[in-house]
Amino acid sequence: MIQVENLVCGYAPEKPVIGPLSFEIKKGEVVCLIGPNGIGKTTLFKTILGLLKPLSGAIAVGGKDYYSYSAKEFARTVAYVPQSHVPPFPYSVRDVVVMGCNPNMHELSSPGKAEFAFADEKLAMMGIGHLAERDYTEVSGGERQMVMVARALAQNTNLLIMDEPTTHLDYGNEARVLGQVKRLSSMGYTIVMITHVPNHAFLCADKVLAVGKDNYCSMGAPDDILTEEALYALYGIDVQISEISMKRDQRKIKICLPTII
Repeated sequence: MIQVENLVCGYAPEKPVIGPLSFEIKKGEVVCLIGPNGIGKTTLFKTILGLLKPLSGAIAVGGKDYYSYSAKEFARTVAYVPQSHVPPFPYSVRDVVVMGCNPNMHELSSPGKAEFAFADEKLAMMGIGHLAERDYTEVSGGERQMVMVARALAQNTNLLIMDEPTTHLDYGNEARVLGQVKRLSSMGYTIVMITHVPNHAFLCADKVLAVGKDNYCSMGAPDDILTEEALYALYGIDVQISEISMKRDQRKIKICLPTII
């Protein structure tokens, strides 16, 4: 779904932020992008999304070079959940989500019953159907983030790119979003998400892409990439990784606990 070769990202040729990077993300995978603040994770996302031009290197999305897509074709392929969103007008929550249907509508057409029903379906999927009539400007920051995920789902794409989708969410909604990520993966969606919490990767990721200083880039299974030594190198703190059994299904997963400084 995404293939990156020797990609260098930044805002000016003389000031690269991250790269060169080379990696591949396959259909149906959940990939967590992890690394310290300021390393360029969001800059990488913006480049893959075409919001920034690569300083060098190549990007292919869905088997095609990014520049071969029209804007609308690309929006039918990739949906983006930003790290935060400032609401410009007091649209209803339902109206915000139905905007995600736009790439699949004819030019100059207006959303009809089918689009609003589809938006309601995505709101229900995220567990926030009760917010449909509320003004988007009046819901909490965490609820707003859930609305952004629902809007991305309304684009009906196969590839979701999420920039810290659990930011501002309470503990319960954080778990619901991660559970939804797993369910969408089982339905064939490909999901790439930035997270600062290694436990998120252990819970729901097929692969981890870790980026750090001095062009460090490593990709593989969470158990292989997120070791105590690697996390110390990335963040400069000691952590302890342990294995636990889940009560519900006896599944064994790893958890990461930091040493409080």
